[in-house]
Amino acid sequence: MKATVLQTNFAHALNSISRIVSTRTTLPVLGNILIEASKGKLVFSATDLEIAVSAESAGKVEAEGKITIPARLLIDFVVNNNDENISLSLKDLTLSLKSAKYQANIKGISSEEFPTIPVAPKEKFCSLKSEDLLDALRKVVMACANDETRPVLAGVYMKFDGKYLVMAATDSYRLAEKKLEISEVKEKKDIIIPSRAMNELLRILSSEKSESVNMIVDENQVFFLIGSVQIVSRLIEGSFPPYEQIIPKDEKISVKCNLAETLSALKMSAIFAKDIANNIKFKIDKSKLLISSTAKEIGDTTSEVKATVLGEGIEIAFNARYLLDVLNILAGEEVIMTFNDDASPCIIRTEKDKSYTYLVMPLKIDA
Repeated sequence: MKATVLQTNFAHALNSISRIVSTRTTLPVLGNILIEASKGKLVFSATDLEIAVSAESAGKVEAEGKITIPARLLIDFVVNNNDENISLSLKDLTLSLKSAKYQANIKGISSEEFPTIPVAPKEKFCSLKSEDLLDALRKVVMACANDETRPVLAGVYMKFDGKYLVMAATDSYRLAEKKLEISEVKEKKDIIIPSRAMNELLRILSSEKSESVNMIVDENQVFFLIGSVQIVSRLIEGSFPPYEQIIPKDEKISVKCNLAETLSALKMSAIFAKDIANNIKFKIDKSKLLISSTAKEIGDTTSEVKATVLGEGIEIAFNARYLLDVLNILAGEEVIMTFNDDASPCIIRTEKDKSYTYLVMPLKIDA
């Protein structure tokens, strides 16, 4: 291998794949990044055996070759290098990196020990607008379950139906659903993608300049192609629960508040709720929403938010974190919350995005 690449391109590619590198593994090669130089480009890849990310960078390639190099050493050298170009040359299992002011020799592991990175089939399943997918991921992936006791809840459900894509996630305490219009797909399909892969996709979409994302669905894996970056992940086996059944059809009580004021009031109550399992209380009256929290050993707080209320008053308790998660990413001036009673879920929506629904289950109010 003998090649030269711009430092900025090198650093950007490494940043795209760095989060996937395994820090604790019985296979040392998984702590490495695979570097492949061929046909005027360099390809950098990382995998943890469940997710693999590859990023391409244009470069001057004088001799082809490939090697795996310890990720932390490589990233630190490249990111802290402020020279314009970095040259790479490989001799046996040692990669030499050289720029105008800096030089390093890093010992690697043979590329033959690195797991095979799946190659995406040529025929794409669908194309999504990057901006739309990024917005949907921000609003949905936070509701995934963090544990793997029920694997299907540790991922994002994607249902393709003609010209529409429905994305949903739930951890049994809350539910997020977002509907997107897409280019028509040839077949209806339901898949569940691990939340780790979707969080990685979210991170890369936030930094990559690409108008669209090509998605390819294989028998047991999914590919996302974003500009020069490819993400491939296994799919979660199983059926997603019929979550539509828990979304209330009726709305007895509707509360419309200023979004920023409601968020500020929630943050204030959350300060006092840290030691009581994030438990906060809503009291809804004719024209106001009172948000309170009481921690016996610390104290209490109550915040008042002006509201337009339709229906009777209600007192209901929630986990503050579940509410903060959604209010922090919503856009628009107002938030709409609907209720039926103190034992039924709350639905959160905005006028700005009617294709998004967030549901949160209430807590039992202490007597």
